[in-house]
Amino acid sequence: MNKNQKTIQFYGTKWISTLPFIVFVVTLLALAVNRASSQDLLMGVTLLAICVTAVFAKDKHEFWNTLYLGMTKKSVAIFTLIFTLVGIFATLLSAGKVAGGIIWLASILHIKGSLFVGFTFLAAAVLSTGSGSSMATVLTLGPALYPAGIILGANPFILAGALVSGANFGDTLAPVSDATIAATGGQFYKKSGNPVEIGQTVKKRFKYAVVAGILTLGIFMLIGGGGSYLSPEQANALIAEHSYAKGLLMLIPVLIIIYLSVNGKPIAQCLSYGIFVGAGIALAFGLLVPSDIVGFELVNSKVVISGIIPKGVVKMIKIIIIMNLLMGSGQLLLNSGVMHSIMEKLGKLTKTPRSAEIVMVLLSSTMGLLGGFSVMGIAVAGPFVDAIGKEKNIHPYRRANFLSTCTASICHFVPWSSQLFVLTGFITSMQGTFPFIPNIATTDYFLYCIHPWLLPLVMLVVAITGWGRIFEKEDGSVIKAYYSNDVPLDIAQ
Repeated sequence: MNKNQKTIQFYGTKWISTLPFIVFVVTLLALAVNRASSQDLLMGVTLLAICVTAVFAKDKHEFWNTLYLGMTKKSVAIFTLIFTLVGIFATLLSAGKVAGGIIWLASILHIKGSLFVGFTFLAAAVLSTGSGSSMATVLTLGPALYPAGIILGANPFILAGALVSGANFGDTLAPVSDATIAATGGQFYKKSGNPVEIGQTVKKRFKYAVVAGILTLGIFMLIGGGGSYLSPEQANALIAEHSYAKGLLMLIPVLIIIYLSVNGKPIAQCLSYGIFVGAGIALAFGLLVPSDIVGFELVNSKVVISGIIPKGVVKMIKIIIIMNLLMGSGQLLLNSGVMHSIMEKLGKLTKTPRSAEIVMVLLSSTMGLLGGFSVMGIAVAGPFVDAIGKEKNIHPYRRANFLSTCTASICHFVPWSSQLFVLTGFITSMQGTFPFIPNIATTDYFLYCIHPWLLPLVMLVVAITGWGRIFEKEDGSVIKAYYSNDVPLDIAQ
């Protein structure tokens, strides 16, 4: 734990600080088992669990200040802004009938079933690699691809897994990903003490990401068909009902977002341009009228404000509040020393470069099991991965890659994952527009999040076999020692 970090003490045991997470996870699993969804309930029980936890804190002021610290981090401000913009953009896409355009195009090109699932994975992988944001990717492409995929014969649960898989691909590879930035920022050269460079770290990671990506695409192409979920008659009727060729015009703002994000623009700026261009196109081509953007209606002598902007802004508000509560709870785990205790015990198992790397995979994956934002887990596991790797002279490029890929991936598939929780809530919110979308719970599709399952397994194989193993010279340069389980003699201490 950071020496400058204040420690919260509790009556009884420090493990009481896990109560908010335990209550959140148990409630989420209970809802999933009962195939129900209630953001209101999750928000309420998590907040109450925090209040109960505060009762056991010896210093109440320090407890609440710690919670506030977690809730006011830069990452919280970023996802609050992005979620709000995504809510507006997603509402704009739905109103502009982009799904109808994709349905029309896919139907005339006969892209259906598993082929559409594979297409969804690739589209999400491209956007997430450019934007570095898995959440923004899922919420940007979801309104267009999810309802269209169901109509075109994709299995709805495997389709959800494909969205998450594509989002994870970029989140674990993109240079602009918060996971990549956090991991490289916490792995340092032995002599200079400088953090490792992002570009070279990503370059070393590329081969592992490609292997996991190819395997994922192949699996989706095999299993992605919807089978008997919709009968041919139902599918044809839905295609006729929802097919709308002009809706393809609304892909232009999506492509603009992809182009700008691939060229390194901030995702908030990309979404802003997407909203402006999308609204302009929709109005110019008659997809929408001005009152669809912001409308004023007289209902029972009262003025009611409606439209894409007000609907979009409130679309994600509950999710934002819940994420804020979870980030604050995560800070409680850090300052109570609970995470330090877990990491310290796991970090004593290293004897060789191979065992050190295996422990790195386990440490990083353990943090991912929390199901929160990967940056939080990376921040906790990072110092231990750094220390373990330095002891065996494992290069910081390699350390950072184990840390970011495993933590971020595990965060993307556990049933209580915040990423899956957000996607599930978002899919549910689309049922009003597309009533054929089924009720869905995280337990229905977490097994189909193929890429988040595969990439940590690939990294475990990398650690066990030594594939691509590199060590650090005194000057920070790379010593290649592929498949070797011994530190090179010229740098061994």
